[in-house]
Amino acid sequence: MLSIVVPTLNEEGQVGALLRSLRAQTFQDFETIVIDGGSSDRTTEICLKGGASVSVIEGLGEFQSRNFGAKIAKGDVLVFSCADVVFPHDLLKEMSSKFEDRSLLALAHATIPSQGSFVLRFEYELYNVIRYISSKMPFPLRRFSSSTNFLAVRKSVFDILGGFENDINADGLLGRKLVQMGKTYFGLRNPLIASDRRANYMGLMEFNKHYLYMLENFIWPVSKSRWLQKMKLKRRTDHKKMHLEQDRPMS
Repeated sequence: MLSIVVPTLNEEGQVGALLRSLRAQTFQDFETIVIDGGSSDRTTEICLKGGASVSVIEGLGEFQSRNFGAKIAKGDVLVFSCADVVFPHDLLKEMSSKFEDRSLLALAHATIPSQGSFVLRFEYELYNVIRYISSKMPFPLRRFSSSTNFLAVRKSVFDILGGFENDINADGLLGRKLVQMGKTYFGLRNPLIASDRRANYMGLMEFNKHYLYMLENFIWPVSKSRWLQKMKLKRRTDHKKMHLEQDRPMS
């Protein structure tokens, strides 16, 4: 069984589409766990009606919420995702078949924006191709650029690694540990659909600057550089501000 873990905060305008895409999956042996940070809108009501189990922990951060969800999960494989993502209808079936290979530790998947400009869509497609090619390189050049839009990992392995770090790029850093530990896989076909709200909120140029820290997913030595650490600290502050403004209840 799979355990799908999703953190939420005032996501009534987004999370319904995610839950509908889960109910439409051709593979149904999974549970959906929502860890809510204290929504003041109808998020928890929508999630409960959508078949998810909901734990409300006021003020809990994004990656801390994912770690908590992993602790209470019953599945052998943890699937981390976001409230503003839509799954292709056969993604879980495809993923579960991959995990029949007992040597596979983790799996990530391509994502494209729901709308957005031609440039934004091109950037997503290019990034997906880079992630795919880097996942096929021989070790030690191989990279596993994981993202919590969709990251599936064996629960036993996640527990051994201690979960997500307290870092804005915690999913990318976990991917680095996973690829050094054993077999990983990146799926390119049949991508997930993600909201383009962050790019719309920031503007394309600032959006690209904000996520520049993900360079460390591919060029590991830059993680030790002072400029990257300063950038990540600033982006973490910006990220919190963005979510506080974006996650207000819809009027």
